[in-house]
This record gives sequence, structure tokens and C-alpha cells, in this order.
Amino acid sequence: MVSGKVVVVVLIVLVAAVCTFRFWPSDERAIRKQLAVIEESGFKEPTEKSIEALFKAKQIAELFSDPCRLTVTSANHVGEYPRKQIQDRILMVRASYTQASVALHDMTIDISETNTAVVRCTIRLRGEGRGEAIADVHELRAEMGKIDGKWLLTAVEIVEVLER
Repeated sequence: MVSGKVVVVVLIVLVAAVCTFRFWPSDERAIRKQLAVIEESGFKEPTEKSIEALFKAKQIAELFSDPCRLTVTSANHVGEYPRKQIQDRILMVRASYTQASVALHDMTIDISETNTAVVRCTIRLRGEGRGEAIADVHELRAEMGKIDGKWLLTAVEIVEVLER
């Protein structure tokens, strides 16, 4: 009977350890959760209302620090932008599509001890704009910083990927 109690205690400790490991918030999980907003809010249906578009653009813009450095190598463009201007650009880009979806693939996250991280992934945009299908693939390199307990994008570089 004593051995049965020991088995139960060991099982409870094991379950508690697995649950703690699985559900305990980690920096990598927090970063992945933040970046999932890009996929969720980047999705657009043809029936989307203006207020919904504004809300989604705001959700994406809230992922950026204020200001944030943006680099687009294909356009040879580098600049620092306040969050409001980023939100306006996101709204403008989303408005040019009748429907769209965004997906992040092959994500790697390197977190340093100084509350900074570098994220690398492939971002794929599919949609329809002005009657023609659009499919863009870009490499994304982002620097993130933990600001007031929240991981925010502090610098983003977008590199166009050539089709094979």
C-alpha cells in the first residue's frame, strides 16, 4: 500500500513538471505569439469592413516599437517610422488587396541575455489585388526587444526571394 502512494505521488509530480514546462511562458513562446498576430491580422476576406481593416492594421502596428527601423532591400529603402505611420502603411497595403493571406515559415529565433532577439523567417503573401492574383515570398529578418515586458519589433529587414 505504501508503494501505491509513492507511485501516485511520483505521477502527480511528473504531471506537474510536464504541465509547468509546457504551459510556463517562455520568451520564445511570447515572440511566436506576437508574430502569429501578423498571420491572423494579415488575413483579409473580400467582405471585410473598413472598421475591421483598421482594427487589424492597429493590431499589427502594435507589434512595432515606436519608432522602428524598416529596411526593404529590393527598393533600396531604409527609414525609421513611428508606429502611427506604420499603421497607416499597413492599412494602405491591405486596402490594395481584395483578399489576402500571410504565412510565416521556417522561423528561427535567437534570444540573447540582454532581452533582445533576432528572428529569421520566410513570409509568404497570397492574395488578389485589382483582379489579378498575387503571390510574394520574402525573407524577413527582424530584431526584437523586450520593452515593458512585451516583445516588440525594433528593426525589420525584408529581402525579396527570387523564384526558382
